[in-house]
Amino acid sequence: MTGNSAVATLPRHPRAAAQARRVLEEVAPADCTVADTAALLLSEVVSNAVRHADGAAIEVAVARDEAAGAITGAVFDTEPGMSAGARSGDEPVDEMETGRGLDLLEALAVSWGVATVGDHGKWVWFQLSGY
Repeated sequence: MTGNSAVATLPRHPRAAAQARRVLEEVAPADCTVADTAALLLSEVVSNAVRHADGAAIEVAVARDEAAGAITGAVFDTEPGMSAGARSGDEPVDEMETGRGLDLLEALAVSWGVATVGDHGKWVWFQLSGY
């Protein structure tokens, strides 16, 4: 871990999102204008990994690029594919209780994506700018 990045292996447990936010706090500068948004997106991605993936642990990585003014968050889990989540198509979107994490990434992140690591798992990442 350096001042510009941090990586942590966290147990795949409901408290993992809170632990991931603490990792983000180690990297985000005190005057970071996108810290709250980064915390929200990181929590969503971690929660998806906890809920939908297998394995005992997930990996969280957070980095800041001072030159670009960007923060990147990423979560690795051992499930190579993306789950369909709560979207069955039968329920109106405004009545769904879960399943909006990817919508948040799409709406709030400058960019985001999924990078598979063969059949070993995937990284779900996002980037925010303007800190």
